Amino acid sequence: MDKKHNYTNHGKSSKRLWITFLFFCIITTGFMQAANKVFAQATVTASFKNATLSEILWEIQRQTDFTFVYSTNDVKQIKVQNLNVNNEKIANVLDKCLMNSGLTYSVHNGVIAIKQIEEKESAVPQQKTTLTGTVLDETGEPIIGANILVKGTTNGTTTDLDGHFSLDVDRIPATLIISYIGYGKQEIKATAGKTLKVVMAPDNNVMEEVVVTGYGTFKKSAYAGSASTVKTGELKDLPVVSYSSLLEGNAPGVQVTSSSGQPGASTSIRIRGMGSFNASNSPLYVIDGVPVQSGSVAATSSDSGFDIMSTLNNSDIENITVIKDAAAASLYGSRAANGVILISTKKGKSGKAQISLKADWGSNDFAMDYRPVMGGEERREYIYNGLILYQQRKLADKNPNISEEELMSQSKTYADGQIDKYAPIPWCGFTDWNKELFQKGHHSTYEASLAGGSDKFKYYSSLSYMKQNGIVQGSGLERVTGRLNADFSATDKLTVGAKILFSNVNQSVYDEGFTYTSPFYSSRNWATPSDPIYNEDGSWNRKFIRKANDRNPKLSAEYDYKHEKMLRAFNTLYAEYEIIKNLKFKTTFSYDYTTVKGEKWYDPRTSNGEDENGEVVKRIREYKKMVWSNTLSYLTTFNNIHHLDFLAGYEIDDTYNDYLSGEAYNFTTPDKHAISNGMKTVSVGGSDSRYRLVSYLSRLNYDYKNKYYLGASFRVDGSSRLHRDNRWGTFWSVSGAWRTIEEEFMQPVKDWLTDLRIRASYGVNGTLPSDYFGYMGLSSISGGYLEQPGIQMSQIANPNLKWETNYNMNIGLDFGFWDRLNFTIEYYTRTTKNLLMDCPVSMTTGFSSYLMNTGEVKNKGIELTINSTNIKIKDFSWNTTFNLGHNSNKVVKLDGEQTQIVSGTQIHKVGSSYRTFYVQEFAGINPETGNPLFYTNELDENGNYIKEITENSKNAQFIPYKHAEPTVNGGISNSLRYKWLDLNFLFSYQFGGYSYDTWAQKTEHGGYDSYANIPTYYRDSWKKPGDQTNIEVYMLGKSSSVSMHKITSSRRIHSTDYFRLKNITFGITLPKEWTNKINIGNVRFYASASNLWTWAAYDNYDPEAVSAGSATQTHPAFKNRYFWSQHQFLTTKKQQYENIT
Repeated sequence: MDKKHNYTNHGKSSKRLWITFLFFCIITTGFMQAANKVFAQATVTASFKNATLSEILWEIQRQTDFTFVYSTNDVKQIKVQNLNVNNEKIANVLDKCLMNSGLTYSVHNGVIAIKQIEEKESAVPQQKTTLTGTVLDETGEPIIGANILVKGTTNGTTTDLDGHFSLDVDRIPATLIISYIGYGKQEIKATAGKTLKVVMAPDNNVMEEVVVTGYGTFKKSAYAGSASTVKTGELKDLPVVSYSSLLEGNAPGVQVTSSSGQPGASTSIRIRGMGSFNASNSPLYVIDGVPVQSGSVAATSSDSGFDIMSTLNNSDIENITVIKDAAAASLYGSRAANGVILISTKKGKSGKAQISLKADWGSNDFAMDYRPVMGGEERREYIYNGLILYQQRKLADKNPNISEEELMSQSKTYADGQIDKYAPIPWCGFTDWNKELFQKGHHSTYEASLAGGSDKFKYYSSLSYMKQNGIVQGSGLERVTGRLNADFSATDKLTVGAKILFSNVNQSVYDEGFTYTSPFYSSRNWATPSDPIYNEDGSWNRKFIRKANDRNPKLSAEYDYKHEKMLRAFNTLYAEYEIIKNLKFKTTFSYDYTTVKGEKWYDPRTSNGEDENGEVVKRIREYKKMVWSNTLSYLTTFNNIHHLDFLAGYEIDDTYNDYLSGEAYNFTTPDKHAISNGMKTVSVGGSDSRYRLVSYLSRLNYDYKNKYYLGASFRVDGSSRLHRDNRWGTFWSVSGAWRTIEEEFMQPVKDWLTDLRIRASYGVNGTLPSDYFGYMGLSSISGGYLEQPGIQMSQIANPNLKWETNYNMNIGLDFGFWDRLNFTIEYYTRTTKNLLMDCPVSMTTGFSSYLMNTGEVKNKGIELTINSTNIKIKDFSWNTTFNLGHNSNKVVKLDGEQTQIVSGTQIHKVGSSYRTFYVQEFAGINPETGNPLFYTNELDENGNYIKEITENSKNAQFIPYKHAEPTVNGGISNSLRYKWLDLNFLFSYQFGGYSYDTWAQKTEHGGYDSYANIPTYYRDSWKKPGDQTNIEVYMLGKSSSVSMHKITSSRRIHSTDYFRLKNITFGITLPKEWTNKINIGNVRFYASASNLWTWAAYDNYDPEAVSAGSATQTHPAFKNRYFWSQHQFLTTKKQQYENIT
């Protein structure tokens, strides 16, 4: 009761304060809008001779913040003979260009619509038919400036402020072509007397045209590097707590794993394999242009970790871009060797305020039947048969002439006398520990957001509350998150803005691993169905059939707990000033403050705390990260065909960590857990560290005729983690692209080949040592002599320590057919040199090894992405995306002296994958005896393995055997829409990898530990001569000769191949005609599920729960089912534009 009260009521006053603050922010920003939009005083400098109107409009769009919409047929024939303007206002330039062209323009909130001049009605009636209609977007809002064209003619018009259009045609019926930037083109057959209603659907291919990269944004057609983008539309409906789950299956070459499925647990993301042995393999995370801390920030020694990224609300994310090569990653220098993940949050848009409310409710359970064990009756019968077999063999050895009847009779008598020792029937019947320790989890989320603004001021603000109850009693996650993003154009030259995030997250977890109170370990190993939870008198059962064990996991779940409480404030301020035309200076200051408080309590009423009469551990971690960035950028065009983009910058990244811990025993009451209430303070400790990175960077991009692209970047980093002689590292990249489809010789095939582009990049980036003081000689304080403190050396100095260096090469080919089928193929190599490794040194130093730059590893692979528009008609569309990534990993060099290093169940060997397993090879089960067999694998004179078979595992040699890295992984997604119904689903898959089952040391006992649970796969064990199986005979007895629990054999290596329905969402968006009646802009209901179905090559444990090649004893993945509701309250576009100048 006290534990739950502590968890659910933590920080009530603090939460009220934060909620009040956010509510104030939302209400305040809602009224901070400018009254009118003014046609900006932007100017244009250009020089053209005999140019087309579309070329001039494109150049104006490049130099300003305005977007043009027009019919291609209206402007393609219009030529401008001579135009020379210098800092001329846009209005004057447009007047000159459109003079005597029959065209005019109108300005609507940053959109300039070019359209035909409406002619006055003639006095003589014309024999024409007038068609009228309305064009709406997918939410039912009118689209302003949509192009309407009669097919096969140049007759066309554009929609007005209400999305209406009126068009005279010569004959009926007529086919109209409706188009608008960002939406798919539609063809509609129109007849007289009928008002048309056209609903446009977003064009996913167009939406991907912009790629956010390091320190800038590029059109995808102009980007020469390798990047994958997950768009907002793919994020909004998925039932996941962490954004990292959104990447799995959506980005080729990206592998997402988690060693635990507990709420808020940290995840591991690998991009294009692993590139380091001892330093980090995690990518750099960047939020809104600011590098941030990632990974677990747990204060206590939590098995699941506490992911700092759980502070983000997925609904605040606009898109996620994964940068995989050096073209943009090198701009991040020493932190980008493992790729970069850029997260862009939502911004405000011009127009009236839009309020969005969203709520969801759901449940979660195991995604797979996780390591099932036999029930009480089955286990009792199985052990009973094992006792009989054990006694039969024992009697037969003593008396070979004993009759079968007598042998069976004596063996059954023995089993009858022994069975209650191993599998008694408890007073309450057999216990189902799975039901007692696990429950169906529940999840709920409530969100509100407010967005809007004017030309001068734009804002986006949100507030969300999320609560997730885990599948284990007392586990869960509770989060309150608020965000405010604002941009203000103070003058024509100065823009300032702020991005503010606060998040309060509470996590409650439980022990994992091989601890007796771990729910998974206890329910799958030693807490058997024969062990009741309570005694007959109602007291807790403390006598389990394992005589040495008195640890009741249900009792521990009731009173013990482990909490983490994180408070994060991540604030970014920026200002951008245009010094002269297209020369801009931008300064950004970010301060990220995070504090984590962890508390672990072992109650005196439980086996964990009774020896010490209660134990509490409290720890506090404080993280402060300051980033100050200054950049100078220049964009210019000359001769109308040369485009240059230059950027230079300076950056400081300062990180400070502080840690404090305390531990106390012997509490007078279990209700008060403060350290001061413990009669014995065991330890008080702490540490602090500071790290700084100073950087200088530059980037230059050039394109010629929007057809040939070249790019280069250069960065210098100085890090406090290295000795001053090796402190500075240089990182660079070069890239190029050729839009072959734009060449004149491609004109004959452009009807069916709609895209063809070749690109390549090469560059160098690096990785820092994980240890802040890895190059220093360190000493620590010891107990000394006669209670006098002493100092002893704890680390050898290595002033020669330097950066790990990563060399990236990427070649890409993009091509498409009929604007419906698009392919991207990429080949890459990634070689990491100067790898940090522990190298052996003379024992006279007092150490066995120290850290040096000696290793080398190489990754290479292929990635494929296919986007297909399968069907696209008026009321129905179906799009499919398929992606595949293949990576091959190979160790090139170790410490320079050794060619292989054995590490536990793996071997790191030159020429092989880094995570290659090292085991004794299992040869099956002897069909006559049921005993396990092994290959000896002695080497012959040619270096080949001799496949002789033995029953004695000591005669079997250890050999390298398969590897952990999958050969391919990827995803297949489908999106279907019919009128106001939509269905989206994603399958993720992985093939070619393996894992080592670390649980086997507890479960493959073959009767050696008959007090333990028995896995269900032992149903297929050997039972009689002639049986063909891979599971040995089950016989009781501690001297069992068939026990494999201490043998590191290849039988424990299992395929991690799987094919999983990762996400599925079905949604209903109510028609606009219905919602308008209740003054609501948009109403959407949808149901969503994740991990709903899984095929796995080996299904005893979840293949996604594998970490570093090992299937551990931790929480598997969830199966989630959620029901959602979303409402948007917004004004119409007519009201948004009613005050246009």
